[in-house]
Amino acid sequence: MNIIIGGAGRVGYYLAKNLSFKHNIILADVSQDRLNKVKDSLDILTLCGDIKDPTIYKKLDIKELELFIAVTDSDDANLLASLIVEDMFDIKTKIVRLKNRYFENSTVVKKLNIEHTIFPDILTAGKIESLFNFPKANNVKTFMQFNQKLISVKVHFDKDNTLNISNFTNIKVVVIERKNSLIIPKDDETLLEGDLIYLFGDEAEIKTSMNDIDCKMPMKIDNIVIFGANKSAQYIAKSLLKSGVKIKMIDKDTTLCQEASDFLEGRVRVINAVFDEHTLFDSENLKNADMIIAAYEDDEKNIVKCMESRVYNIEKVVAINNDKDYYSLMHQLGIVVVRGAKTATHYNILEKIASNSIITVSHFCGGLGVMFIRKIYPNSKLIQKMLKPLNIDNIKIFILRDDKIYEDFFPLQENDSIIVFGKIEDEDEIQKWIYTL
Repeated sequence: MNIIIGGAGRVGYYLAKNLSFKHNIILADVSQDRLNKVKDSLDILTLCGDIKDPTIYKKLDIKELELFIAVTDSDDANLLASLIVEDMFDIKTKIVRLKNRYFENSTVVKKLNIEHTIFPDILTAGKIESLFNFPKANNVKTFMQFNQKLISVKVHFDKDNTLNISNFTNIKVVVIERKNSLIIPKDDETLLEGDLIYLFGDEAEIKTSMNDIDCKMPMKIDNIVIFGANKSAQYIAKSLLKSGVKIKMIDKDTTLCQEASDFLEGRVRVINAVFDEHTLFDSENLKNADMIIAAYEDDEKNIVKCMESRVYNIEKVVAINNDKDYYSLMHQLGIVVVRGAKTATHYNILEKIASNSIITVSHFCGGLGVMFIRKIYPNSKLIQKMLKPLNIDNIKIFILRDDKIYEDFFPLQENDSIIVFGKIEDEDEIQKWIYTL
């Protein structure tokens, strides 16, 4: 496939990295320095120039373009570039990242024949909403290809209880994180106090099972505190208000506080804390919150706020992760981590473009674990074929068919999904296997 990616920032780079395994990637950006850094690690074609300038595409010796993805920081550039490439190439699919709230309900996107739009702040808000719906969850991953979810929960038994993973029926324990090490469990593995386990399967069954696994996290969330009043925080609050919770939002920036109050129509108590002091937990009664969300754009600040909240025995502390370098640290500190706008955009785009020739990949467990999904679409060459063996010791391979999870191999059918869970050190080998089935 010929794929043009407009924008060589973090999102563009990781998209190029994931897609370059089997496809012809052309990465365009106005910064030659940024492109040079990409070329140091990826064997792809780069174009230096403004993505909304038609002349940069004239250098390309292609007529058909299967996919155009615009992920620069400029809505104007992304929209105009989508129009220009359609005029220059026979193009199949266009995906554009947008930030301006105006475009959420605008007909502009439809008029430009854009198949998929990505609103990063809305994606982040959706992740937080999933956590609200699963109060005991440490992380909730949803998938466009099927209804099953991947949900992590900390093991906190009541008294001297024990639990073996064989006790679960229609859900699978796919990974256990124990003392910062990742374990791919055997069928008779016994869960230990403090384990972080990842459950894959039907969300209703997982939700029921959580009550037996964790007796520490709240059963219900009524009061929420959000640190930060930026756009992402505003969307998070808007999403949670649908559930009737009480929300307090705190920020130093007077302008952001006013903007948040207007956007949320006064339904959230917005506190302009000129001096962002520890005493706010007492003076504003933040210590009685069921969940704290640190949504600043500064990850270090988010970590500090979560650790402050722990001092007041608030168990559910959530941090928005903006910089990938802090993801593992947040996870190791026991903070519930929700990927920020850029990382969420990257994974969402990979899910939207999944096809016979594009496999979805997702990282979890503080970056220690990796998950691959290959759905069997119509006309796939894998229909009626058996899976070939994958000679790695610590992996789990499932076939998902008609909402049932199978560990046995049998001839594949249309709409089946092949799902692999493994360790990050085996990512390249798993990727090669699943792409070359």
